[in-house]
Amino acid sequence: MDDKEKWEAIISNNKEADGMFYYAVKTTGIFCKPSCSSKQPSRENVLTFDTREEAISAGFRPCKRCRPDLDDYDPMAEMAGEIKRVVETSGPNKEQLEDNLRSLGISRQRLSQIFKKHYGKTISEYSNALRLEAAKDKLKNSDEQIIEIAYSLGFESISAFFNLFRKLTDMTPGEYRNMANASNEGITFSIYHTSFGPVTIGANNSGIRTLQFGEKAPVGVNQNRTSISDTAAHELDEYLLGKRKYFDVPIVYEGTPFQIQVWKELLKIPYGETRSYKQIAEAIGNPKGARAIGMANNKNRLMVLIPCHRVIGANGALVGYAGGIGIKERLLKLERDNK
Repeated sequence: MDDKEKWEAIISNNKEADGMFYYAVKTTGIFCKPSCSSKQPSRENVLTFDTREEAISAGFRPCKRCRPDLDDYDPMAEMAGEIKRVVETSGPNKEQLEDNLRSLGISRQRLSQIFKKHYGKTISEYSNALRLEAAKDKLKNSDEQIIEIAYSLGFESISAFFNLFRKLTDMTPGEYRNMANASNEGITFSIYHTSFGPVTIGANNSGIRTLQFGEKAPVGVNQNRTSISDTAAHELDEYLLGKRKYFDVPIVYEGTPFQIQVWKELLKIPYGETRSYKQIAEAIGNPKGARAIGMANNKNRLMVLIPCHRVIGANGALVGYAGGIGIKERLLKLERDNK
């Protein structure tokens, strides 16, 4: 590390730099780890050493806060673990959680700092993650209404529940429930590796039910490859290599009548060409429905097979693709180059 990188590590309390070097403050006569949370020193008063032995030989004393003279010293590890225990045992009631955290006798701000330093997320993020897992379990293993699940887990409103669930899972609670129950319909999910990264394919005897970029197979659902999912993966590989322009594998439409109408219109967009949301809206006889077209695109769970990547903004901008704008750009370039 050069001097600039070391200074940046010191002022950011970078724990990853611990052991790579130590710094001493001339005005105090003390040396510390880069992650030390002591008051930030003036840069002109700082000296750096490759080892703690060098710092001690130069006459500096080890800091009593970060203890650079001891290996694996972490005075807040026990407190971080206690915070984690409190969050896990407080249940979904936020007021109860805050009361239990106050009983630890440390300011809320300091508790948050300690927790994030040790676990890489805020107390609220961890609490939300626990509520999300509880919601998934209820959606998968109970017949409770979604609104009942939301309020039982302490969400202030159904919209807050939907927003958090979509943010963390990229699907609505209803979509998750449908996927989690897919094994009852004979659907199996398989993960295949392609030149564009992993894809998840869900299928049953009727055809392909979902094809998404990334590893998104629901936990606990059958994850076995079948002849039809293998066929879809083979055709996808050929497409990504520029050797296929159309897909023969059967697909299953799962959506509202309007969504299905939109998806079937997308199948009419020629390979290597694009259409705007407005053009699709006009094509289905709903010229003012560009926004609704975008929403239907967003619900398409058959990436590439239903080519929603060929739909772009009116100004040519690449917007609104569940697989990510980077993937969309690559798909369009692939088709342009092999048209």
